[in-house]
Amino acid sequence: MPNRFKTAFVHTGLLLALILSGIAHALPSDSEQEISIASDQASLSKQQGELIYTGNVELIQGSLVIQADKVTLIKNNQGMQKLIAKGNPARYQQVLSENEDKTHAYGDTIIYNVINDELTLLKNAGLEKQGNVFAGEKIVYLIKEQRVKADSTQQDRVRMVIQPKADKEP
Repeated sequence: MPNRFKTAFVHTGLLLALILSGIAHALPSDSEQEISIASDQASLSKQQGELIYTGNVELIQGSLVIQADKVTLIKNNQGMQKLIAKGNPARYQQVLSENEDKTHAYGDTIIYNVINDELTLLKNAGLEKQGNVFAGEKIVYLIKEQRVKADSTQQDRVRMVIQPKADKEP
């Protein structure tokens, strides 16, 4: 086990699997995989419905990998509602469909809204999907619709690199 994970390894097994089963909607097999979280510290506030992990946090479920300085999981009686990852930057990667490469995203804050299947990247944000790159101060990725919205500030503009469509084989 890598040295940074020796301090604390938090694997809450069945409880966490039930709580987070909605996180990975991408590959059908992702939501069926166990979730493992490694961090330096962890706390649970059952009344507020929050699980908070701090220090070198790495969450893995199937093809989903989130790395951050702090990850907060918010749930209620209906299950998982939101995941908030913060870092310099926080990083997200996941295979969203079987015929695609991993989608990579980063930002100082990543908010994954489970209910809307929406990924929001804030401050120093970037999203790379199939070679296409989007960067700006705020990027919202609607995963099911495969739609990206990007915003910028007056000082920093939205930047995009869009790959040409590949020629189809005869």
